[in-house]
Amino acid sequence: MEVELPVVQTYVDGLDKILGGGIPKGATVLVAGTPGTMKTSLILYVMNENAKRNGSKGLYVSLEQDADSLRTGAARMGMADLQESRVYMLDMGQLRRGLFRAEGSKDWVTILLEIIKEAVSSSGYDMLALDSLEALYALAELKTPRREMFHLVAALKELGLTTFLIAETPFGASRLTQWGEDFLVDGILHLRQVEVGETETQLRLRCIKMRYMNHDRTTLALNHDGSKFFVSNVISRKK
Repeated sequence: MEVELPVVQTYVDGLDKILGGGIPKGATVLVAGTPGTMKTSLILYVMNENAKRNGSKGLYVSLEQDADSLRTGAARMGMADLQESRVYMLDMGQLRRGLFRAEGSKDWVTILLEIIKEAVSSSGYDMLALDSLEALYALAELKTPRREMFHLVAALKELGLTTFLIAETPFGASRLTQWGEDFLVDGILHLRQVEVGETETQLRLRCIKMRYMNHDRTTLALNHDGSKFFVSNVISRKK
């Protein structure tokens, strides 16, 4: 007897079907890609659409951009309706104020988890995004990276939120992440730019894994029409 698994839809036209229905609720998903592959915009879109359509609340933790620049970028991508009550952006300025009293006695990973847990407890968030893992590596100065990342991912899973971990993959890198996070997460969405002609590039997306889902591993083109994201068949490389 099949058990119906509760899922979170991305509301990216065509993507939920590829994922086998959506993302399992409570899953931790790695969103990895080279610079400029719209990782931030894509996840803000998913969180905002879920907030508008089913009332879920999202917490977006940015270790790189401030909240104002995130909102400006989102508006340019058709998300002028992104509201703090729907998707709250916690940026480095706010984090540093929260860290000030404890920065000398605790490590960054521990403090970050405490702040996230406090926010979830007080505001009842359903979705979480951490942007980016590379920024966290730089800030935390991990002494035993694999062990510390294992504990971080495990602690985030315990919160029961649908979580997106954004990772920036260097151009030409053979691995998506530095410390094996791709083995710890439940799902992986990989984005990359591909040249299809002398002057054209196409943004492509592939679901490498999505635990518990019968997902398609086909590589698709990820598009944005000024207001929404959608996927389509890839453009063949020109000769």
